[in-house]
Amino acid sequence: MEEKVAIVLSLLRGEVSAAELCRRYGTTENSLNKWKERFLEGGKAGLAGRKDEGLTALEMENRQLKEALAETVLKLEMQKKLKGL
Repeated sequence: MEEKVAIVLSLLRGEVSAAELCRRYGTTENSLNKWKERFLEGGKAGLAGRKDEGLTALEMENRQLKEALAETVLKLEMQKKLKGL
């Protein structure tokens, strides 16, 4: 990720052309444009004081995974107790 940030910053500063960056880092201009778009959207969200929507989705997924893990642990504990009886 750090490398992508450096590449996008270099592009935005006009230090290197998009074509040169693509050759140098083995990527396509389409990918480079997507990185730039995501970078700029993140900056807009930060300036507006909004939380990143992607982060919110990750937080929700994390919560769901934790709940699923907790359920699985409880089921295993119950099975152990039933086998022990």
